[in-house]
Amino acid sequence: MRTHVHSFRMTGLLFLAALVALPAFAAGKRFQDDDASREKDEPTTWLKDYDKLVEGKEADWVFFDGYSAGSFKSVAVKEFSASEKDKEARHAAEYGKEYAEQWIQESKKLGWEVVKDGKADLTIEGNVAHAWEPSGAARFWGGWYANPGAVQELIGKDASGKIVFQIRHKSRGSTVKDAIENGLEDVVKSLEKGK
Repeated sequence: MRTHVHSFRMTGLLFLAALVALPAFAAGKRFQDDDASREKDEPTTWLKDYDKLVEGKEADWVFFDGYSAGSFKSVAVKEFSASEKDKEARHAAEYGKEYAEQWIQESKKLGWEVVKDGKADLTIEGNVAHAWEPSGAARFWGGWYANPGAVQELIGKDASGKIVFQIRHKSRGSTVKDAIENGLEDVVKSLEKGK
């Protein structure tokens, strides 16, 4: 009888431990636990809380806090910034605002009006953490750096200034400009889904 009671208690404790661990498991893989967080040439200094980023559906890493796409009617996109030491990132940042606005305007699911001047329900700030054009050797050997690419980071703030989302996404394309466009298309898809 004692064995059954002990076994029942152990089963109960294991079940309780599983319930406690479930929210962490359901949240998915965290950015800080991934190799992407340790890339030396892809700084992690611009977003406010890298430790809150989890694996996203369309964009690589996301964090949403009180975000609902339907609660916003207008959006203002600021000019993108870039890492001072990364010449390609500075060049890529020149296209960030333009492509973010383009994909937001094309999104029927978001239905947001892009506001050039004045107040908006949502303000998006962007940063290019890293961008690259592959060298001849990289193109020859293949791998992730065989194509031009960029790492984009975005912060969304509601009208009160509260951060409602943070996103980090690495994308590739035929050129750095194309990589930024492709990346921001994925980011907008994440904004549509809120994950």
